[in-house]
Amino acid sequence: MVRKKAKKEEAKKPDKAAKVQKKSTKDKKNSKSKTKKMTLEEEGKGRLVVSQTEKDEIDAVIDTFWAFVNKVKKAPKHLMIMGIFIALIGATFSGWAQELAGLEEDGLWYAITETDDELKLNPNGMFPAYSPGDEIRIEGAITEIEYFGALDDCSEVSASKPELCEKYPLIHEDLGIIETDSYTKLQLQNTDYLFPSHINSEFNENELDINFASGEKYIPKGDENGVVPLGLYFENENVSAAVFTDVVFENMLFSNVDFTDTFFVDCVFNQVSFYNVTFTKSVFSNSSFDIVLFNNVSIDSSRFENSDLNHFLVKQSKFNNTNFDNTHIQASKWSYSSLENGVFQRSSMDIVIFRSLTVNDFIVYSSTIKNNIDAPETANFDFTRIKLDEHEIRISGNVESQYAVGAEIYLSKTKVNIGGEGAGTAGEQGGWLEGSVEGDGFRTSLNGNISYNLDHEFLSVKAENIKLTFWWNILFDSIAFLGFGVLIYAVGGQDTVFGLLKFFSPFIMTGGFFALMWVGMSQRDFLILSQLMLVYFVPPFGKGTVIPGGIVAGIDPWVLAVATAFVDIAVGVFLTWNFDLAKKIPFIGSGITRVQRKGEDMLKSLPWLERASFIGIVVFVMFPFQGSGAVGGTILGRAIGLSPNKNLGAVAIGAISGSFLLSASIVYGLGVLAILAPIQVAVAVLFIGFLIAIIFMYQHWADISMDEVTQTLGLHREGIIGAPLTAAGEMVGTAGGTVLRVAGDTGKGVVTVVDNTGKMITKTSGDIVGGFLGTFTEDKYDFVDPNKATELDSGVLVSMPSDSKGSIVVTGGAGFIGSHLVDRLVKRDERVIVLDNFSSGKLEFLYDSVEKITLIDVDLLKDDFEEYLKGAKIVYHLAANPEVQLGITEPEVMQEQNVDVTEKVLEAMKNVGCNRIVFTSTSTVYGDAKKIPTPETASLKPISAYGSSKLDAENLIEKYCEEHNFRGVSYRFANCVGPRSNHGVTYDFVNKLKDNSKELEILGDGKQHKSYFHVEDCISAMLAKAPAELCSKGEFVALNVGSKDAIDVVTLANEVCKALKLKDVNYKFTGGVDGGRGWKGDVKKMRLDIKKLKSHGW
Repeated sequence: MVRKKAKKEEAKKPDKAAKVQKKSTKDKKNSKSKTKKMTLEEEGKGRLVVSQTEKDEIDAVIDTFWAFVNKVKKAPKHLMIMGIFIALIGATFSGWAQELAGLEEDGLWYAITETDDELKLNPNGMFPAYSPGDEIRIEGAITEIEYFGALDDCSEVSASKPELCEKYPLIHEDLGIIETDSYTKLQLQNTDYLFPSHINSEFNENELDINFASGEKYIPKGDENGVVPLGLYFENENVSAAVFTDVVFENMLFSNVDFTDTFFVDCVFNQVSFYNVTFTKSVFSNSSFDIVLFNNVSIDSSRFENSDLNHFLVKQSKFNNTNFDNTHIQASKWSYSSLENGVFQRSSMDIVIFRSLTVNDFIVYSSTIKNNIDAPETANFDFTRIKLDEHEIRISGNVESQYAVGAEIYLSKTKVNIGGEGAGTAGEQGGWLEGSVEGDGFRTSLNGNISYNLDHEFLSVKAENIKLTFWWNILFDSIAFLGFGVLIYAVGGQDTVFGLLKFFSPFIMTGGFFALMWVGMSQRDFLILSQLMLVYFVPPFGKGTVIPGGIVAGIDPWVLAVATAFVDIAVGVFLTWNFDLAKKIPFIGSGITRVQRKGEDMLKSLPWLERASFIGIVVFVMFPFQGSGAVGGTILGRAIGLSPNKNLGAVAIGAISGSFLLSASIVYGLGVLAILAPIQVAVAVLFIGFLIAIIFMYQHWADISMDEVTQTLGLHREGIIGAPLTAAGEMVGTAGGTVLRVAGDTGKGVVTVVDNTGKMITKTSGDIVGGFLGTFTEDKYDFVDPNKATELDSGVLVSMPSDSKGSIVVTGGAGFIGSHLVDRLVKRDERVIVLDNFSSGKLEFLYDSVEKITLIDVDLLKDDFEEYLKGAKIVYHLAANPEVQLGITEPEVMQEQNVDVTEKVLEAMKNVGCNRIVFTSTSTVYGDAKKIPTPETASLKPISAYGSSKLDAENLIEKYCEEHNFRGVSYRFANCVGPRSNHGVTYDFVNKLKDNSKELEILGDGKQHKSYFHVEDCISAMLAKAPAELCSKGEFVALNVGSKDAIDVVTLANEVCKALKLKDVNYKFTGGVDGGRGWKGDVKKMRLDIKKLKSHGW
């Protein structure tokens, strides 16, 4: 920007001749002045320049420091020594120094417990520093805790206790299929039920029939009374050549079923039982098993890879020639079974019981088998495993509910034990001495006779020897703070102590509150609640995270509501009482004071705003966007001038109502706050605030003075908001010389270009930018030379470059496919000119290329654009209306925007001498093709206005090729998908599911079967060959672009739901028109023959 004053000075300068006459005399003066200026600038470099206010604050800090030193000198020496001694004792026992150094053990625990190095196991699973029977002491934070209970199918349980058999669907020896509270009955199905989708030879080039299921979750159907059983039952079936991908098997039982050549990929098995089942040449890949029973199962020539098995019970089963690769098994029991001729590589087995397991020629390679449990009496698990960082400790029985992850505990009388001896022992000279593991044992290599040793040492402790260190830490910290208190009293006296008590009183109050909670809650619940309250202050967590999270963890909802409300109120009290103290902080306090004064002035001049502010603080605390709403609400309320009592009242009301409303919404299923996403809550709050503002403005319209509002909010040139915006406006106007020159002197004009044909980006954007700058700048700025073509420093050109010869023109280059084409051309170092009116394209699509292209906002139908094609070597004509369904109601739009525009482009090319055009057409030009896949030679019978308009455009291009010696290429696209897509079925599905994740409307009957391909493949096809390589002068060629396969709309919907991680979505079919079409003119089946394009190297 150039000021008017500068322009007037420029007008007073002599003309060019006068300048020449006086040049010699001025050079000396200019030389001296420049030298002086450079000297001053050099002297200023590297110097710290501060204002007088900042100097005063620096002096105040220095004065305060020396005043404190003098106080310390005059303090009673005996009190100083006592305070230092007490503080050191407390800090030492609490371990502040070790915590700062990042040590695992600190304070007292560092002195009396074993170190991490002493507790490390060697590669053989033994403690080098200890022997079995030694007792040690350990302290640390719980990182994992899990109870491992009985792992059995209860098939030998008597009929009087069927309730013990709820883990697996099972077959009892005498009772048949047991019915329990968890499994009322199992519904019998055949294997056809497993394969709702079937790939047949019509779309299988190899003509192989396979059973295929993808994305399924098998759910039993209700009986005539509407009762839906919880499980499914399959018996006496054969499954061969089958593929299951992303399938969930849950509450299912397979009996006498043979699986051959079967692949399970990305599958989930949850509470599934296999009785008398065989797996032959089968693969389990990337799958998870949880509570799975193999009873009399035979697995031969099969493979488990990249899978996880938890609670895995194997009985009387045989694994032969079966490999485990990168597979992890936890909590498993192997009874009367065998592992033979297999490999266990890059895998792990943890928490395992071997009971009569025969192992022969089974190799353990780069794998671990640990925590082999000896349970000779029960042959079952019954212990809790606690992990303190890398250290594992076992506790008999179930104590999982008593302790929470993150709890600090001290374990006294922790015993070193040896386990796994019952399985057998690896011989010192090789071989295996049998125990519960019989045969050769797990060997470590194919060639040697060295067996994997299952012996190991582990730590165990009785439940009564576990103590929380929480209160010990509080005691030591309190001693340290007592020492500091004595020091403060010695230096500052009684008044300083009382002042600090007032300062910390909200924290003391909070401590008392949590002491009461400790009395009325279990240790585990108290620890979880304490951790949640700490998390409450960490963005982006807030009520919407902490309360639902606590309920999931088992904390009483009303306790959570009381705790969060109390913390909010305590924070409000702390900030309200100490807000004035914050204003005394050097450098920060002065800024807080200025903001508060502006807020107070605003409330005095506009009294009605105080009521609106009070309600606004209440709403803000009720629905905090992140962190504790009390922090932001209190600071905001005091900053805008609310009195301390009103501010604290607003925070208290918001905290109580918000916490209890959120808990109630979850408990009673209201779901108002539990379901809404944070952004939706934010929008709702802003909308409520907007309505409140409108109501108050309507009621007090006569009291409102916009000048006062502008002045109070700091929107004027020197205001708190206006000043930086004005500076930004000045910077935009001066940086780079001619970064932005705007017509007129108001700051609201639109950047102009040659002949006023192209507009700056879009006219709307120009108006917004100009209006924004004009609001916060003064009229004395002069935006010079309104008629000269200019450009933005972002590289978005609004005038033609001086030399556009050899450039490539892309019409519709800001659209979905066009923007990807532009990106690829820029990477090829081509000079690209983009013509687009942004009717469907978007500027952000060109984000990566915008600084390297010429971008013209022009309407090809209405504006003259011929000059932009001058010197172009090729035109990629993508500009069109992409909305296929629009042709039903407004066919004239298709004619204008797809046909007439093409004719204008061709005419302009003829006039400027450009004779190469690449056109993007569509597969709909074939209509309902009789031959699938459809070649380019098929009949052209479009059934939609969109297809007809594209075919008419092709005919025009062919005409110009013949009459004017053009080269023309038309690419007939299948359905193109990928980033930046803003129309089409995939885009439609995603947006519909965002609006309603439970139901998806599908146009037609869902049986439409079409081909889809990625936009990157689309661009590769368009650039695989130049027009000159595809056709001669005067010729036109059409090429199909798509993929070799096709899918139906329902499968596509399934994939979209999978990508969005949505399950159980209800599909609602509209039924469609003309036999299930999505709309009039929709092609039901489409797959293109792309052999011709592939012959050109694509």
